Amino acid sequence: LNAVEAEWVFATSNSHKLAEAQAIVGERLRLVGLPTGAPSAAEPYDTLYANALAKAAFYASWLGRPVLAEDSGLFVPALEGRPGVQSARYGGPARLLEALQGCAHRQAYFVAVLVAYWGAERYRFFVGYLPGQITHSLRGTEGFGYDPVFCPEGHTETLAELGEAWKVRYSHRARAFQQLLAESG
Repeated sequence: LNAVEAEWVFATSNSHKLAEAQAIVGERLRLVGLPTGAPSAAEPYDTLYANALAKAAFYASWLGRPVLAEDSGLFVPALEGRPGVQSARYGGPARLLEALQGCAHRQAYFVAVLVAYWGAERYRFFVGYLPGQITHSLRGTEGFGYDPVFCPEGHTETLAELGEAWKVRYSHRARAFQQLLAESG
């Protein structure tokens, strides 16, 4: 990346995701969320890459400026990769625990695909992975989404127990943003 914008629109209306992303980038970048009343971008594709790119192109066109967009998911091999790309629409951690009831193979991994998008011919992907295990019950109060059921590799605590300070340094989203920051100088 030649130069990264000092301020980026991060294509999300999720205040938790925006706050987490801002904590990850610190003072290096200023992130702003989508304006109130922003239309929803379609994410009809079966890959995180395609959905992140579609979201970025939609909001860059709508706003008339470069954007950062991200799509992420939790992939569970014992469930043939579900919830995967459909993580936000899958039904949450309770449904996941129900689907894994009685299953000994609880390996899982988070993937975050971040795209810096200046235009149709100028964009760059950054990808973060976080391997781990799915617990047998909800644990912890920090975080959102699947955080209460996911223990990162090498830990016995869930993301919701490890807390925001840990996630800001080591999560799949943090790893994707760290790549962006490393390339921006």
